Amino acid sequence: MRGIKKLIRTLVFLALIGVVGFTLYNTFFLKPKVEGLESLEKLPKKKEISLVVSPRAYVDRVVVRAIQGSREVVLFEGKLPSRVNEVRFTVEPKKLGLRDGEARVEVELRRFLLLKESFELKAKIDTQPPRIHLIYAPYTVLQGGSGGIRARLSEPVELYVEVGGERFRSYKVGEDVYIALFGVPVNTSPKDVIKIVAIDEVGNKTVLPLGTGIKRNNFKTVWIELKGREKIITPKLHTILGGELEDTDFVSLFKKVNEEIRKQNEEKIRQIGSRSEPQRFWKGKFLQLRNSKVLSRYGERRRYTYRGKLISKSWHLGYDLASVKNARVVAANSGKVVFAGDLGIYGNTIIIDHGYGLMSLYAHLADFNVKEGEVVRKGQVIGYTDTTGLAFGDHLHFGILVDGYEVTPLEWWDRKWIRTRIEPIFSE
Repeated sequence: MRGIKKLIRTLVFLALIGVVGFTLYNTFFLKPKVEGLESLEKLPKKKEISLVVSPRAYVDRVVVRAIQGSREVVLFEGKLPSRVNEVRFTVEPKKLGLRDGEARVEVELRRFLLLKESFELKAKIDTQPPRIHLIYAPYTVLQGGSGGIRARLSEPVELYVEVGGERFRSYKVGEDVYIALFGVPVNTSPKDVIKIVAIDEVGNKTVLPLGTGIKRNNFKTVWIELKGREKIITPKLHTILGGELEDTDFVSLFKKVNEEIRKQNEEKIRQIGSRSEPQRFWKGKFLQLRNSKVLSRYGERRRYTYRGKLISKSWHLGYDLASVKNARVVAANSGKVVFAGDLGIYGNTIIIDHGYGLMSLYAHLADFNVKEGEVVRKGQVIGYTDTTGLAFGDHLHFGILVDGYEVTPLEWWDRKWIRTRIEPIFSE
């Protein structure tokens, strides 16, 4: 019995030693750090700040102050929440009496009232949003069509055009001049407002309505019955999906390819389209496949049925052009080949970069006469038409991409439209 009591006293003593040791270690040896300090380096007109203390190490109070000359302003002072190692606060420099320019910011962590940990950094304060002087913008654009802007900015910015929920980036072409081509997604409402957005180095944002109207486009709905085409389409579905297929039901396979694979392919096209070079390779109108007949137009709403029942939908975002079997396909304009390979539903595909976000796409090809990285000239043979991908017959799917989004090629085949709507973007 006496031995048990002694053991209990020993265990209690060791536990106390452990608690004291742990407390001393956390207090004097374990130094807390602050994550998110970089968010204080650039302070715009208004900014939400989040600072995370890790490890907590008994920190109970956080003080953040800005110092300019002899002036000291407290940006935040408060307790660290008991169950969260994060403090959030809003900084509005002008309201706090801070002037634009440099400042020194100190973050202080207080522990047990007496102990302090301090972190210091230099900050840039800029409360003036960028000014946009619009040099050129079109009066109207078409649903599914293209447009562009030329603007002068008061300072270096990230500039983009926002249309129908899509962002189209800009390119700096002068000391203070930016240009941007943009597309109008097919499902954009004519009531939508096209905006130009500029964000400066510290995060100030200026949003300017472009004043460009959106004209409605009468896109057709096309119904396609798949019953009777299984022998042609099924091998294509297997090729596109590849590997062992758990589900061999025709309708299920078609839905998977037309919806899931199509989405993946379109995402890849967007990625490729976002890597355009900041220079202009092209000149004049774009070439259409020679002696070709239009099979399908841009913006068709395709409705696929099986035994009369609707099973899948898609937008057709290009022109399907047919000539003779294995017709020669030429580069619609000069540029650099940025993709030449298999692209799922598009089959063997070539994408040419024409610069400043503009690209052309050639799908369902038999083979390639060019390789990635090769510079091609307008009219140069790059491949031959075929039925690769999800093509039901020998033809070329031709697309025009703006920042990776397919727009109608019809405008880019029009010499007058290019002269009046696009050339002003590039004019000095």
